[in-house]
Amino acid sequence: MNIPYTDSIFIGLIRLFLWILFLYVMKRLFFKGKGSKNQINSMAGMWSFFASIIVIGIFLLVQINSYDLMTCLFIMVIFFGVRLVGIQNVLSDSAQFKRQRKMILLDVIEKAEDKEPLIDMVEEKPTKRLSINFGFIVMAITGFIAMTVRFYLLKYDDYQLSESWFNELAVLKGISQQKWLSNDTGVAGQYALMTFYEKMTGISPEITLESFGILQAFVLSFIIFWFMNIMTGSKVTVPLMATLSFAFFFNLVPINLSQITHGKETLMALTFVLPAIVYIKKPWLLYARSSRNYRYKIFTIFTAIALIDIYSLLVLIPPFLLVAPFFISKNYMRFYWIALKAYLLATTIVLGIYALYLNREGADFFQFIISNLLSVTSSTYTSNMTLPYNELIRVVQIVSLVAVLAMFLMMKSKKDKWASLIAFVIYVNVLIGISFLDYRYFDIDLFNEVLPVFITIILGIAIYLVMYSFVTKVKKVFMPEGIAVVLIFVLFAGGALFSQKDLFAKEEPTSRLSKNVIASYQEISSSFLPYSYAVVNSVTFHPLSTDSHNFLTYRDFLGEYAVRDSVYFANKEDKDFLRANTQYIIPNSLLIFIYNVTEEDNFSRLAVYLDLTDEVMVRIEKLKSKGRTVRVFFQKGDLTVYEVVNNPGEARIKELL
Repeated sequence: MNIPYTDSIFIGLIRLFLWILFLYVMKRLFFKGKGSKNQINSMAGMWSFFASIIVIGIFLLVQINSYDLMTCLFIMVIFFGVRLVGIQNVLSDSAQFKRQRKMILLDVIEKAEDKEPLIDMVEEKPTKRLSINFGFIVMAITGFIAMTVRFYLLKYDDYQLSESWFNELAVLKGISQQKWLSNDTGVAGQYALMTFYEKMTGISPEITLESFGILQAFVLSFIIFWFMNIMTGSKVTVPLMATLSFAFFFNLVPINLSQITHGKETLMALTFVLPAIVYIKKPWLLYARSSRNYRYKIFTIFTAIALIDIYSLLVLIPPFLLVAPFFISKNYMRFYWIALKAYLLATTIVLGIYALYLNREGADFFQFIISNLLSVTSSTYTSNMTLPYNELIRVVQIVSLVAVLAMFLMMKSKKDKWASLIAFVIYVNVLIGISFLDYRYFDIDLFNEVLPVFITIILGIAIYLVMYSFVTKVKKVFMPEGIAVVLIFVLFAGGALFSQKDLFAKEEPTSRLSKNVIASYQEISSSFLPYSYAVVNSVTFHPLSTDSHNFLTYRDFLGEYAVRDSVYFANKEDKDFLRANTQYIIPNSLLIFIYNVTEEDNFSRLAVYLDLTDEVMVRIEKLKSKGRTVRVFFQKGDLTVYEVVNNPGEARIKELL
């Protein structure tokens, strides 16, 4: 496939998973409590709550102009310190704190006198503290498979360097510049997670934007696996089949393969919406030991959803809040009312903040809401589907009807489990019904973005019902989990390859030039000190230079730069002149992009000054004749980047070391 920035993508993902592994090990080694028997449920709880905290935290930090890597690390240290000491000890009165401090000091003195180690390493059942169960391993493998498939599909990506891509890059960079709303149309919760990923892994914003969709596929796969595990009670087989359906099959659902690798707000929000659905129906999974935790945890999740995606907040959640009460037992209705109040409060607070901001900026709040409920790009596609769209929906409705009737008949036993599944199936079909009403503010394209996940889960529920009925009514079949998992992997992978050969055969890889441009900027940012250089490129690429380096258009280079160059080198040793005439100071290095493309090329929309290429090359040769060092910095395919060295050893990081 030869994606030129493959190493950058993998470096970012590996660093992130190492961070997660490190935090997990620290938690298991130093924090009290037994390891969870259901590690998948434990990780889902951590994702839904702590990822929500990250989104909200970044939002608050941006408002006070304090969002950066060091602040994030400091807060993480404080958080783990409080968890380690115990919140009750932190909040204890001063007298108690003084007594504890004296006891610790006396203990240290005593150990020092006896020459004993200051820290006791307790070896209480060490073998089980870092153990990982089989279901978690299967889930992780499935998630990595989903990521691998999306990475392969990068070669079909035509979203990169589009107008919408540049707009998203501006929002992403805007958060690092302490701007939450870079424009009047979008919310930035997903980009908050992107910047956190960027800062924690050290990759560039461009690579973050390119690879986040791949990471999103892993998270969504994990949430689907967990959702099926919790809702059906099946530990591995049914969750695995449902998740592999999401990972492998693109010919059964309305998916645009050329944009599948792009991270979407609706899908990001869905990783919080699905946990919220579970926690409304099964509140004990969220509050664990104390029911008091439920109120602020569910509020936190709803707030994160509001900050990530208005469509999910106002369109996807309300139907479930209407359906759920009919399937919740009286013992847990009080948690439903808590969740409903939390949803209304989170919605009011977040939308209220946006309303105040937009009013201050003179923007229309109502138009802001509408723009977030309607898609401006088409990210879904129906012509790739084996079944026509309407037939697919009809099949889903028939399967749903049969499933609901079957589950109603089985509600005599395990009532709560069947009630949860019935509630979800009805909820999805309510959304499908609304989609056919042709309501102007129900965007079908946005709905089709989340529909593959809903269909995947419905399919998983149907499979579970068939397996449950067979095992309980016909014959009990025993098969080792390991063998079952291998068989499922082989069958689903083989089925996907066989059924989608024609689909991938008609897809054409997109222009490599756009990928080479991203690769070149990645190479530049990792090789040069920020703002020690300038880039000469088409004005279309100006957003790539924001918050990184200076930028010149080709006309700037052919016009004013020639004058600046002459004056600078004539007065290079006159420091007083340069201090008084800073407009003549030129960058230490100048990086000039040259495209070997024609007007007929698909990429011509980006290289809008192709007619100036010959003139630019003449000017480069003229600079060389004046004694400037000119060398090829980057060359791949139809792209060559020349470096004009004005001050040797002043811009490149390696030359300064």
